[in-house]
Amino acid sequence: MKQEGFERLHAAEWDVFEAWLDYRALPKRQRDARHAPFPSQELPQRYRHLCQQLALARDREYGLSLVERLHALAQRGHDHLYGLQGGVGRKVWRYVTGGFARDVRAHRGWVLASFLLLFGPQLLMMLAVHLKPDLAHLVLDPQQLAHYEQMYSSDAQHLGRVARDASTDFNMFGFYIFNNVSIAFRCFAGGISAGLLTVFALVSNGLHFGVVEMRLIQAGLGENFHSFVIGHSGFELGAIILSGAAGLRLGFTLLAPGQLGRGVALAHAAHELIGMVCGLAVMLVIAALIEAFWSPLRLAFPIKIGVGGVLILVPLMYFLLAGRRHGS
Repeated sequence: MKQEGFERLHAAEWDVFEAWLDYRALPKRQRDARHAPFPSQELPQRYRHLCQQLALARDREYGLSLVERLHALAQRGHDHLYGLQGGVGRKVWRYVTGGFARDVRAHRGWVLASFLLLFGPQLLMMLAVHLKPDLAHLVLDPQQLAHYEQMYSSDAQHLGRVARDASTDFNMFGFYIFNNVSIAFRCFAGGISAGLLTVFALVSNGLHFGVVEMRLIQAGLGENFHSFVIGHSGFELGAIILSGAAGLRLGFTLLAPGQLGRGVALAHAAHELIGMVCGLAVMLVIAALIEAFWSPLRLAFPIKIGVGGVLILVPLMYFLLAGRRHGS
């Protein structure tokens, strides 16, 4: 169905829903139940219908103005339905417990594209280096490869660090925050270049990861490497994928702003993405905490893999399941 037909079919329903929200926003002394657009007991059903229509508008890639309007109505309806209107703390809690996951699912196409741009080159480079090890030098020079081998050698005091880096866990926490945020920022901000720099950042990091992983496996250090990265990879790589998705979304908006001017369309897209960007920033902090205080520990390999598997499963299940009871 084209957008014009979709709007004609549901516009009256949206107007009534918005009128009810405006009515409920009035002070109690000014309300008259006889003038309410519809009885309050109809709100849950109308809210569910609105969420379904919002999902359809996003899936069919209707205009940003329509999606933004439906999103705003759904947000206001949710506030009334679940009694969470007002209060910054409550709004943050609402977003943490479901809104973040719903935003990620709403942009699942961009998330998938970002995932493929990161892990596709990584897997291809791993295969290439496996077949011809010298291809690793196209990405990293011998000194850099030797540095990584030293970081994950069995003689290293802390996995993933060299002696000059391993001053304190708190220092490393700060370093990991800076490093992770810089990668995520390049992926997200690259959207301003119509997504070209975002694609470059994702692909180059994927190639880098692939070279490092395969060369360490070939050097007999694969167990040490995977023991270190498994714990924080779910949060860190997940955040990088989300930042790439946000950058690709911005880039697409610049290329295809629809009926809006590019500046207005970009502002709408940025507003739509701000929550997701804040959420992935929190993921990067969590990843840095794990990487600084848990990942370097020399524990039995099954323990590290088991804990790491749980730490990958937690964000995955959150994004798949959180917030679905609210109509997403």
